Amino acid sequence: MFDFRQCQVYFRDKFVPFSEANVSIANVAFLYGLGAFTGIRAHYNTTEKQLYLFRPADHFKRFRHACQLCMFNQFVQNYSVDRFIEVIVDLLRKNNIKQDAYLRVSAFVDDESIGVQWNGYKDSLAIFAFPLGDYIPTTGMKCKISSWRRVDDNAIPARGKINGAYANTAFAKTEAVLAGYDEALVMDHNGHVVEGSAENFFIVRDGVIITPPVSDNILEGVTRKTILQIAKDNNLPIQERSVDRTELAFADEVFLTGTGARVSPVIQVDQYIIGDGKIGPISAILQKIYSDLVYGELKQYQEWVTPVY
Repeated sequence: MFDFRQCQVYFRDKFVPFSEANVSIANVAFLYGLGAFTGIRAHYNTTEKQLYLFRPADHFKRFRHACQLCMFNQFVQNYSVDRFIEVIVDLLRKNNIKQDAYLRVSAFVDDESIGVQWNGYKDSLAIFAFPLGDYIPTTGMKCKISSWRRVDDNAIPARGKINGAYANTAFAKTEAVLAGYDEALVMDHNGHVVEGSAENFFIVRDGVIITPPVSDNILEGVTRKTILQIAKDNNLPIQERSVDRTELAFADEVFLTGTGARVSPVIQVDQYIIGDGKIGPISAILQKIYSDLVYGELKQYQEWVTPVY
């Protein structure tokens, strides 16, 4: 496992040692959470001795939308999708990363001031690699429905991956962990279950894969989009609709998805055992296909993986 603190990072448009990538205690992003981010996985195929970036162009598109939302004009004007991917590939090569890694890409307000607003400040880009395994358990989780509600699109839009919004995530996750659970499930203000603390959310009922629509205050997840396409390709029925809390008591399967989470099955929600308390067959199928494709082993999905070496 590599030491990310000894690596080169990309900071303010150049590669520098990790120790030199610093911001002031008066930095506006530090003071107010004024930033946006995306996370990208790179998976190392030991047989092929190749590192594959997973859907970097899709991450760029969503990240650019977030930057537009936050008025990060320097990023929007200066970074095309090709330059964005080139920087990430160069970063991995410079550090000779040949194992699974997570790339944290952040755009942030980069001025020193007291005053909370998006406009009138310059923005900068930062990228570093981190050795991340399973972000949450992938062999069957126990989840708690949180007392904390998901922030509304008209408050802090989830589709933007705004840094400050993750205080909401922290409250929900902390509550669940302190209660003895692995992860939280959060509801919106209409009482619909919409996400994990930082993951997209799926249930299976009577063989149908059900997930909340993007209009339900959720992240427009790249992994979510991938799973929906895999399901379609394997003739698995899909519904995108709101999910009531009580449906979880009757669900045959529940699983969460995300760049960090990948495909993470849930075997219990509050006091309710999901299915037979084991990973369900549809979750297992999707988990296996997803794992194979991100390591570049499925030729039909080669357009989703970018080789680094």
